[in-house]
Amino acid sequence: MPEEVQRGVAMQYSMKNSRIIVDALKAAGIDFVATLPDSFNTQVHKLIRDDPAFKWVVATREDEAMAIAGGAFLGGKKPCVIMEASGYGNCAGYLARIAIVHHIPLLILSSHVPALGEMYYHHSETRYLAEPVLKGCGIPYCALMRIEDADTIIREAQLTVEGQKVPVAIMIPRHIYYEGR
Repeated sequence: MPEEVQRGVAMQYSMKNSRIIVDALKAAGIDFVATLPDSFNTQVHKLIRDDPAFKWVVATREDEAMAIAGGAFLGGKKPCVIMEASGYGNCAGYLARIAIVHHIPLLILSSHVPALGEMYYHHSETRYLAEPVLKGCGIPYCALMRIEDADTIIREAQLTVEGQKVPVAIMIPRHIYYEGR
């Protein structure tokens, strides 16, 4: 993957870390993934798209992706939604009403901007509502700060999803996907 320079720092997308995340999803039993086009998770999307272990669906909005994943759960799948954190505002109604009240469980992977390293104010301002929305809906969440913890965190989150029949969010900061030099 070619390097790009962002604010004077050479950054390269980590395919190794993307593969670790996809393998952890597979090991946790995830077999259905709804995503939205975004630059943050683009390599994870490609790996999932090309892996026959996953059914992959692209949505146009975050609430649509969650509704599709909820339908997949009702059809016997183990779903995951992958999105940018800015989308939590679009899906708060789904999370509060359908996922929580009706116990439609799903794993959510999203970007995590409040972590150190976000370089663009226009990203952080739209994503600062992620944690307040998750807290307000009573949805368990955590940040994946070390790629070495990906397998454990994704597995434990999926156990909570299945055991408590609730959504669980794992927020992934920039340094997991991008390596700076």
